Amino acid sequence: MSTRDLDIEGTAYVLRAEPPRTSLTDDAHTLWGFNVEVMKDGVPICIKTCFVGRVSVQARHPEALEGTAEDISAVVHGLAFAKVEESLAKGDLDDGIVFA
Repeated sequence: MSTRDLDIEGTAYVLRAEPPRTSLTDDAHTLWGFNVEVMKDGVPICIKTCFVGRVSVQARHPEALEGTAEDISAVVHGLAFAKVEESLAKGDLDDGIVFA
């Protein structure tokens, strides 16, 4: 499980991402989806369901598409964590969907 510690305006959060699941296809994967649990003081406060598309990965980290499953996981988690952080910075502490 991938994690990231955040501090937003003096509040500490921990993001915990599940392993990514891929789109069902015999061709190259086009979409990865997974939940990111947002924790505060060790307690879950919301879940962000994240979707990361192949185009986002291709544009930012094309080398990951040629790498291992761990390479893809690191990239899609990183892209999703950035979007979740933006969401939290805007005060959105509700469950929701995030597209990265």
